[in-house]
Amino acid sequence: MPASLACPTPIGRVLTVGPGKQYVTIRAAAAASQSGDTIHISAGEYRGDVATWSANNLTICGVGGRAKLYADGVHEGGKGIWVIAGSNTTIHSVAFHDARVPDQNGAGIRQEGPTLTLRDAGFYDNENGVLSGGGTNSTITIEYSEFARNGFGDGFTHNIYIGEVGALNVRYSFFHEAKVGHNLKTRARENTIENSYFADGANGTSSYLLNFDNGGRAVVRGNLLHKGPAANNSILISHYANIWGASYNSLTLEHNTLVSTYSGGSFIDINTGANVTLTANIFAGIGNPSLLGGATAAQTSNVVTNASQIPGASNVAAPNFWPAAALLPQLNLATSVVAGYSNDSPRPHAVRAITGTTRMIGALQSPP
Repeated sequence: MPASLACPTPIGRVLTVGPGKQYVTIRAAAAASQSGDTIHISAGEYRGDVATWSANNLTICGVGGRAKLYADGVHEGGKGIWVIAGSNTTIHSVAFHDARVPDQNGAGIRQEGPTLTLRDAGFYDNENGVLSGGGTNSTITIEYSEFARNGFGDGFTHNIYIGEVGALNVRYSFFHEAKVGHNLKTRARENTIENSYFADGANGTSSYLLNFDNGGRAVVRGNLLHKGPAANNSILISHYANIWGASYNSLTLEHNTLVSTYSGGSFIDINTGANVTLTANIFAGIGNPSLLGGATAAQTSNVVTNASQIPGASNVAAPNFWPAAALLPQLNLATSVVAGYSNDSPRPHAVRAITGTTRMIGALQSPP
């Protein structure tokens, strides 16, 4: 993660947590926190240390590395490891593991207040990674974070589930191997998904990689997606059941690489009458998957090919979406056709600036 995105310099009070610090437990620091505080949690493991954060404008940071929270069978009010009740919360360098609750819907973070920013956060083996409430006054921003193997396995729990918020912004993050549920499920009115990885790998059982469950306006740019042979659903991207009205009913894909090693199926499914725009994407599959169901798209400079032309996409441990040499001559664009596409992501959590005026079709502009 770039140094510029590390925990910011505190403005108000600083509360410290860890061995020999002001507070030994996170729970005690949460109870003592006031609006505007910064909480520094020393790197290390915190077991069964669940909490509700009620104050507003909090910044919560792992210091010296990630603070790793393990539920160990404990939960906060039947909801998960942390409940965020205050507004405008920022969380850096904290990882959430193994949230379980009696109703099988336990989240690493249950977001109840409006507006949350996550940077360098991790969510591993929870029943839900993040489960957020709604409200169009709320914006969820996720950067440089990882969501892995979350979901109870019933199809109703997911790597991440965003409610009916005003906006969801995802950048430079890695979502993989959701358990039967979706790698990313969102009901947000506006969604911007950029420079991120969404992957099943060889054994992942996820449903959709991206599920825009209430429709909305969605821009998907510079991402790398892999649907695996063991997946629970053959569709990569779903735009479904729009509730936001005609002005928020569109799906735009620009400079993405989508790979499916699940035979057949469909790359994109539309059930909203949305306006669909596809520009400079690679669609690589096996078994003749359909490109788009339920809509007609405005298309510019897309390439449809076999999944064998992106041979490293299914390696979750080290995904490599660089095309095979035989495909490269088909990917040249004379000039940039997407003005907003200025970075690519050569590997998860990495971002590099794109120079020059020429571009290649797909998410990567040069080898990783």
